[in-house]
Amino acid sequence: MDSVKRKNSNHKGRVEIHTNVKDESLVEKRRMQICKAALEAFTKNGFHETNLRQITNLAGLAYGSIYDYVRTKNDILFLIYDSILSELYQRLEAAAASSEDPVEQVRALIRAAIEHTDEYQEAIILLYQESRVMKTSGYLSEVFARERSYLRIFGAVLERGAQQGVFTITNTQILENVLPLMTSAWALKRWSLKRISREEYIDTLTKFVLQGIGVKEPARRGSATGGKSVK
Repeated sequence: MDSVKRKNSNHKGRVEIHTNVKDESLVEKRRMQICKAALEAFTKNGFHETNLRQITNLAGLAYGSIYDYVRTKNDILFLIYDSILSELYQRLEAAAASSEDPVEQVRALIRAAIEHTDEYQEAIILLYQESRVMKTSGYLSEVFARERSYLRIFGAVLERGAQQGVFTITNTQILENVLPLMTSAWALKRWSLKRISREEYIDTLTKFVLQGIGVKEPARRGSATGGKSVK
């Protein structure tokens, strides 16, 4: 997690977690420490079995000082959500901006999403497992808003490709929601994908998606016939 900020710059209805500290750079630094320690503890012991004292000790903070930056474990879990989703948004935004060609944009989005998933596997598994905590803690609407922001990056690329006749899909909203799930499976199904490399997963999923939305690759199709295209 590169940053844990008080406010999320990608979402207008931003949530504010109470802090007694006025120095925003210090708040961000301490919350990064707390979230890193919490993720380690949650992964090892489970969310519900971990308490704030354990997190404080792992973060190297005095026990009482943690309340200057967060109030509860739920606050910490939301900060982890916020950090992971903000980082994903930034990477997807950069991927979409890397080309004007919708096909290359889809390739770049799939790669960016899977590389992000690979880097934050433990956190992503935790967040899926404990997503119900966001509902009971009142953060669910904020999480949904952040998810919608990065889903729309996929949606915008798919819509433009469909409008240009590059993709043969009529309902881009379905793929907009399903495609990110397929990239997340790299973490969620790691137990079943141990013999598959990340590059193989990226390549296979990219081919599957592009074929599914009607993209043809003449050069590759022609290679099996001595360079002549298949009609």
